[in-house]
Amino acid sequence: MHVHVLGICGYATFGAATLALDRGDRVTGSDDHAYPPMSDAVTAAGIEWENHSDPANLDRWGIPDLVVVGNQTRPANLELEAVRRRGIPCVSEIEFYVSLAGDRLRLTVCGTHGKTTTSALLVHILERAGMDPGFRLGSTSLDLGGTSRLGTGPFVFEGDEYTSAPWDARPKFLHTRPLGACVTRLELDHPDVYASLEAYREPFVELAATMPADGILALCADDPECLALRDAATSVVVTYGTKVGSDWRISDAHEQDGLQRFHVERRGADPLDVVLTFPGIHNAQNACAALILAEFAGVDAAISTAACVDFLGPARRFQILGEAAGVAIVDDYAHHPTEVAAAIDAARQRYGGRRLIAIHTPHTYSRVSRLLEDYRRSFTGADVVIIGPIEEARERGMPRTVSSQDVADRAGADAVHVVASSDAAIDLVTRITRPGDVLLVLSLGGFDRLAPRLRDALEAQGVRR
Repeated sequence: MHVHVLGICGYATFGAATLALDRGDRVTGSDDHAYPPMSDAVTAAGIEWENHSDPANLDRWGIPDLVVVGNQTRPANLELEAVRRRGIPCVSEIEFYVSLAGDRLRLTVCGTHGKTTTSALLVHILERAGMDPGFRLGSTSLDLGGTSRLGTGPFVFEGDEYTSAPWDARPKFLHTRPLGACVTRLELDHPDVYASLEAYREPFVELAATMPADGILALCADDPECLALRDAATSVVVTYGTKVGSDWRISDAHEQDGLQRFHVERRGADPLDVVLTFPGIHNAQNACAALILAEFAGVDAAISTAACVDFLGPARRFQILGEAAGVAIVDDYAHHPTEVAAAIDAARQRYGGRRLIAIHTPHTYSRVSRLLEDYRRSFTGADVVIIGPIEEARERGMPRTVSSQDVADRAGADAVHVVASSDAAIDLVTRITRPGDVLLVLSLGGFDRLAPRLRDALEAQGVRR
């Protein structure tokens, strides 16, 4: 069939497009203000697309049999209005994925933080076990390549809590109807959709209350909001974390030889000693969630723990780009104040007493405005903080209710800088860095691919010296 994708340059929508290609469909698409790397990826896949929504796109390559709509598409999008007016069949991106998964075992990773890393590790484990998993991730898996795969075995969904489509305000994860799921954390996010923590919590309660009785729900016991979902659960619940009484209890987490090592006591089962490529206690928790769901899918514990040792992870999730001129460079997607703090803590665990320079671009006016005071605890572990311009994303053109300076005023580090562009950030960093420093780039949208550009600039500087 001919599948046409609106908002094709999103990670999830591009993933849907590639699965349609894998199935043998013809794929076209459109988007607005798309930029690399995703715009380049769509073109490289051989997909014909336009970087401008227009009703004419529905005839440009022939009338599509089905239109798949990404949730970043605005309700007043003229191309979408034409789809409705002409009666062309259309579905949301997540509905398309669920149709591709069919009646296979569906495993969904939910929560405010850690979804991409947890689901990518789960996919890596299932692949190592020979199960040929299908998946839908929010970033490229460095272990398997791509943001999605059709596969033939269990299907892993990164359970996005954002709206499903312009006409469907429900979070995407409710569409997946999983037999196995986890909730990693539960903290207010997406204030442009959820007015309060209570509103944000409601779909997670609905997930817990609608799980099949023979299913499993893994909950992080270290987060009271997350653990409270146990009261609504209709399936088996397995708790994990550092808290005493957790079904899977993490202890003795420490760094050794560039790896995180920790011990897990399991209720009713043999303990595990886990060696994980990713630092930070939050990643030990994420790994536990993945291990629980992998066990539910039938993977032997020895296979699962062995997969943790060489897990590359998803792109831009504490992705270590190497060292240039004696400076370590780490690229991370953190865009919520809590995620910024967790990434800085992980860098401290991995790199010890080295001077840490954190470079952050806040994301969307609504999120920054609502969570502004939370930034007071985000940068505690950083020596130098550099704040870039707020990434407008879907709020492009909306009133600027908050500024990067507002974030900088709350950063609390000894040295805080505000820069107006990625070029200015590179100029500043190359002037202030010295051998032994660690650069931690924390941004959504890539900030013009800042981390690899910093690496290149420092390497060039080292050659000149």
